[in-house]
Amino acid sequence: MKPFLLVATLSVLPFTLSAATTPTSSEVVQSFIQAYNQHDVGLMVSHTTDDVTWMHITGKKVEVETSSKAEFGAAMTDYFESLKGANATILDMMESGNYVSTVERVTWDNDGEKLSQCSIGTFRVVDGKLAEFWYFPAHSCDELSTKPEVGPEVGVLQQTQY
Repeated sequence: MKPFLLVATLSVLPFTLSAATTPTSSEVVQSFIQAYNQHDVGLMVSHTTDDVTWMHITGKKVEVETSSKAEFGAAMTDYFESLKGANATILDMMESGNYVSTVERVTWDNDGEKLSQCSIGTFRVVDGKLAEFWYFPAHSCDELSTKPEVGPEVGVLQQTQY
């Protein structure tokens, strides 16, 4: 009977270990962008720490957009009410430790016209959650944005890990 219990315990062990693994920093960012594309504010917020800080870098200043999970959720709710067709594609991604930098293209409809812009974002991931993220000013997408998309969930074109 004891060998059976040992085998039963060992057969469950891989499932326990795989369920407890923390996602990579890139996987956290990809899941966050997927939630963005679903316009699921609750799911987006679930990928953040309680004191998540969202910042924009403009010129020589860093402007804090939100500094808590509640503020971020409220801001994203307002955002999706004003941009109902918003969709993001990660054009490029680089991971370095707990930091992930992306080049993202966001598209949306404005009175029937399809518009887009690109931005560079950097995310700091702590214990599988976004703790801070910074976005540089939006700009016109360059030739990088014309490459075919790879990765069905988010549209990741390239991913580099150092």
